[in-house]
Amino acid sequence: MITLGRILALERLSLEPVVRGDEGRAVSWVVTSELRDPTPYLNGGEVVLFTGVNSPGDDPADAPAWGEYVQRLADRGVVALGLGIGERLSWQRVPAALVAAVRGTGLSLFAVPEQTPFLGVIQVVAEHRAAEERTELEATLAHQRALTRAATAVEGTAEILRTLGGLLGDAWAGICTDDGEILEASTRRRPPLPAGRGLGELVDRLRRAGLRGSLGESGPWGTVVVHPLGVHGSPHGYLVVFLPGPADRQYTGAIATAVALLSLHVERTAEQELSRRRLRASAVDLVLEGQGRAAEAVLGVAGGPGWLRSDARVRVVRLRGEPAGVRQALRRIEAHAGRSGRPLLPASPATAEPGAPRGTAQAGSPADQGAATSDRGAATGDRPQGEDETAVLIRDDEPTLAILREIVEATGVRAGVGGAAALGDAPASHREAREALERASAYRPVESRDELAAGGVAGLLPPDSGRAWARELLEPLAGRGAEGARLLGTLRTFLGYNGNRRQTAAELSVHRNTLLHQLRTIEEALGGSLDDPQLRADLWIALRLVGDTARD
Repeated sequence: MITLGRILALERLSLEPVVRGDEGRAVSWVVTSELRDPTPYLNGGEVVLFTGVNSPGDDPADAPAWGEYVQRLADRGVVALGLGIGERLSWQRVPAALVAAVRGTGLSLFAVPEQTPFLGVIQVVAEHRAAEERTELEATLAHQRALTRAATAVEGTAEILRTLGGLLGDAWAGICTDDGEILEASTRRRPPLPAGRGLGELVDRLRRAGLRGSLGESGPWGTVVVHPLGVHGSPHGYLVVFLPGPADRQYTGAIATAVALLSLHVERTAEQELSRRRLRASAVDLVLEGQGRAAEAVLGVAGGPGWLRSDARVRVVRLRGEPAGVRQALRRIEAHAGRSGRPLLPASPATAEPGAPRGTAQAGSPADQGAATSDRGAATGDRPQGEDETAVLIRDDEPTLAILREIVEATGVRAGVGGAAALGDAPASHREAREALERASAYRPVESRDELAAGGVAGLLPPDSGRAWARELLEPLAGRGAEGARLLGTLRTFLGYNGNRRQTAAELSVHRNTLLHQLRTIEEALGGSLDDPQLRADLWIALRLVGDTARD
């Protein structure tokens, strides 16, 4: 960095400081201008040289004009003013009015003796800039060579991170997932994040930009830089670098090199892992078709989890929601399963890109098998318009179910959980998962077969057909308006007390004869006897279903 102090210290220029401002400021360039207002042609950071041909005089009356001139330059970010003085120039000395105008503005003011050509000052700065650029280039090439050597190591990713941290002055470098979890780092020591923000929040700000985004923030704690990793499609992770100070050009060059090398590595790793995930997804499809032994063989090739054996107890989970939400849920399931070894196997890899038709391939990426693979033999027309759906096979244990619930709630999708079954009976759990999914809602995003079964037969009936049957059965009463609503209330209480007329009358606070009259009216409307156990059971289930509809 070329500073004003370095320029003033060069003896061969014989520059004479008059007003000393911040001499540590960086100088971007040296320009000459005799204009009263050169600011339209400046970018900030310049040293302005002039001879004062068009400048104000040195009388007190000229002080405001000097003040306006100097303030315009200070506002533009000019570093210093250099006035040429000499016998053959406009000024033999620096005017007192100019000196007074410069004081307190932060600008520096110096005199340029007549024997020092302005071109000489410009040439010196140009030489220093060229030398600095050569130094920066050499440092950048050295950084690139060091990082490239690191990339060829056995543990390439870890070695790149360690090398990058050392090159950047004891910085910290790591790779994290899109939810902010650190996968690998240069050191175990993790520096503090910017106040009030977590790493997941920083990464979330980049998610929409895909591979095109990057982020940098500076503060008293240092600088954080975040870059997505990958070559095409969605990012396969994010490089996070914490610097103890500001990020200069050499540092940004080293980071850019690390991003390129790590992107190639994670892309290659992702392609290999995607092949394994697709094989595992095929194994899940085989399980859902009842071909457990074939699934075991496929998982053996894919390096799948050992828990998927013939004696395993499993559950099938159906996910449904906006395509982006389903993809995000699958990514989190895959990432969590990979990190923790938890027994979760999606029936489709999270590879589809936004806007892609379901079940079609993207250019440069494998086909998304979401609906097409996991819905084999099912009517996809039942799926709500604009939503995707897929299956996940999990082992029957409570911690795995809890993790799945967290992922569902975090990504805004809905899920139906089938009952526990042996591996060979997974198709039955799959059917139960579909039925449970139909009852899931935004208010209750996860429905399970176990919870529905705990509610009795009403909880297990298909929602739409069950409610239609209930409305048809109760229509002779519901169609009577206010009287029908009162009769339905009496019927619900009567059935709730298992046909005990005395308890029903007491609960309703009516005379026994009044209750008997209402019950006869109900029997006449329904065309059956309330002593018939089948009718009683049907009516109780119908009332439960109608009640569920009212609550929905």
